[in-house]
Amino acid sequence: MTTRPTPAPRVLVVRNAERSGPGRLSPWLRDEGLTPVEIDGADAPDTPDGYDAVVLLGGGFLPDDDARHPWLPRERRLARRTVDSGVPLLGICLGAQLLASAHGGTVDGDHGTPERGSCPITLRPAALDDRLLHNVPDFFHAIQNHRDQITALPPGAVHLAQSAQCPVQAFRLGERAWGVQFHPEVGAERLTQWDEAALADDGLDLRALRARAEQTEPESARTARQLVANFAAVVRDRAAIPPVVFDGHNDLPWAYRVHRDSSVVDFTGSVPEFHTDLPRLRAGGVGGQFWAVYVDCKDPDPVRSTLQQIDLVHRLVARHPEDLRLAWNATEARQAIEDGRIASLLGAEGGHSIGDDLAVLRSFARLGVRYLTLTHNDNTSWADSATDTPRNNGLSDRGRQIVREMQRLGMLVDLSHVSVATMNDALDIAEAPVIFSHSSCAAVNPHPRNVPDDVLARAAAGGGVIMLTFVPSFVSGEHWAWSKLPREERDRTERPLVTVAQVADHIDHAREVAGIAHVGLGGDYDGTPALPPELADVSRYPALFDELAARGWSPAELRALASDNILRVLADTDDAFAVNR
Repeated sequence: MTTRPTPAPRVLVVRNAERSGPGRLSPWLRDEGLTPVEIDGADAPDTPDGYDAVVLLGGGFLPDDDARHPWLPRERRLARRTVDSGVPLLGICLGAQLLASAHGGTVDGDHGTPERGSCPITLRPAALDDRLLHNVPDFFHAIQNHRDQITALPPGAVHLAQSAQCPVQAFRLGERAWGVQFHPEVGAERLTQWDEAALADDGLDLRALRARAEQTEPESARTARQLVANFAAVVRDRAAIPPVVFDGHNDLPWAYRVHRDSSVVDFTGSVPEFHTDLPRLRAGGVGGQFWAVYVDCKDPDPVRSTLQQIDLVHRLVARHPEDLRLAWNATEARQAIEDGRIASLLGAEGGHSIGDDLAVLRSFARLGVRYLTLTHNDNTSWADSATDTPRNNGLSDRGRQIVREMQRLGMLVDLSHVSVATMNDALDIAEAPVIFSHSSCAAVNPHPRNVPDDVLARAAAGGGVIMLTFVPSFVSGEHWAWSKLPREERDRTERPLVTVAQVADHIDHAREVAGIAHVGLGGDYDGTPALPPELADVSRYPALFDELAARGWSPAELRALASDNILRVLADTDDAFAVNR
């Protein structure tokens, strides 16, 4: 395999009107070692996944003019998700208004006296230690052409700059999102495109405006260039941060039940008999984990046993408050990661766990179970497994009722383990994103536990995520064939080697079919007896990232895979979960 250089950080630049292009912004970003990717607002995604930064440009209309510009709701979602995920964002003019309105600010049209041409702007005291405005003069000129204004900032926003006619010229939201009403992307030359007659109607002389803009152009250009350099530095700094892993499936609770009588001691030391312990989670960059609260399909009292497993996870977290934190939603998960804790969520593996009882399902949700895998290796009475003889040809009517109730509760529908017919039946009625918590691609290896391409495409269309697993027989057809040999023959036949490159092949394929925004990781550590040697335990995620980076994956794409995508899916269901908590 040829190793390719690591791609430059990619910046999504959204054009909202033909006349409001990026101007000098794109070449300046390239000069800073970034790769701008320009796209029209009508074609823009509603998630920043796969990009290292987002720039929202102007447009000449209000940010809530959805009737004439139907892509605006999607762009507001993009603004919210970009801020939530910590991806750097710069909103310019309309882009600043979109950022503000998406987070509870107010924008008024035709508000007060218009500011046109080169206008003086004054920094406020809060700008003193702001990264975007670092080394920008306290007083500078910039091109403006608007009357619409942000009249109320979003809650928590920091007011950074103002002018005589426009009280909000710049603000910051969170750590890495900024809005500016002025236009750093254009200089005095832009005024040659203005309508002289329209300006005259407002009592303005275009020739005088041009003369003033040309006079202040050297200062304005220096200031704008410094601002872009500052933004680029923020982008590069974030791109250099290693990906934080949010893994979809870890069976340590079951390993503790079987091998330790459900004791949760010794988690903080090295425990080589398991794949998972705290030192190796830290070494692997794991910041979030779905802990599987699995019980055996043949358990005579699966509800009671699942409650014990839920209790085990709660006890594990409570015993290690400096390292683990229960998270009920994406906001809490992100905060836990920011605070240096491993966000801990619960996933129930197998519909048998609820005992065919919706009251139990609702109770599990109240205890923090955020996903339910519809089956394990055996069918339930209402859903077919991928590894059992079909009895319902997918979901029964009862199964559809359970799936609908899960989505009402904000509990993620997990389609790992289920038959293709069950996958499709669930997707037929899904109104929220679904996940595959630990599966691979059937097109790469046709194991029954893997997901066919048409299902991948359907799940992605609904906003879902496949979390690729490391289980050798799911990854490698050769290993799967070996695993089906009689025990005596297996014992005298060398186990086929499964490599990190083969895992990466599945990830690459899933990305090609579903898109970068719809892939994640679900290693199945402590749920399978063997793993690829290069991925032998939870400390080894960086080996996978190295393999993908060598194939040309950018830092933003690795972050999308590692955690951003599953956090987005979680956030998309958080409101429903909160209502029913």
